[in-house]
Amino acid sequence: MSALKATIDRQTLFTSLLRLACGFVFLYASQDKLGDAEKFTGIIKEYHILPNPLVPLAAVIIPWLEFFTGACLLAGWKWRGAALVYCGLMGIYSFALSWNLMHGVEMNCGCFSMDSGEKTTWLSVLRDVGFFAMGFMVLTSPRTFFSLERSTGPKNSF
Repeated sequence: MSALKATIDRQTLFTSLLRLACGFVFLYASQDKLGDAEKFTGIIKEYHILPNPLVPLAAVIIPWLEFFTGACLLAGWKWRGAALVYCGLMGIYSFALSWNLMHGVEMNCGCFSMDSGEKTTWLSVLRDVGFFAMGFMVLTSPRTFFSLERSTGPKNSF
């Protein structure tokens, strides 16, 4: 029985570290975008995914969504909901990058720096898919350590 408990504790520790890493990724990614919605608007336009009237709204909402999602993941507050938002955004980012690469669009993804001259490649997509996988492992974890809320798994319904 103690071997099973040790395995569960190692898994929980691993997914807790992944939760912290995902939170850091989003906090770091949001920093450059938060102060310059106008510049981020230009990057979002390069994706050719949203209708033009929605681009300025997305340029304001996305950085704040990344910031608060990252903060919740780091703090462990509402971590499962934050992991769901994280996975949703990483899935959208992966799809959008893939779509543009398949259509030959050369662009800066704006992922971690809007000033970067780095162009989007399939490695960018692979990185985002890896981030998605990390978030999915957090999302499906029954519990986590280092959290503001304690989750011990599913509650008995009776």
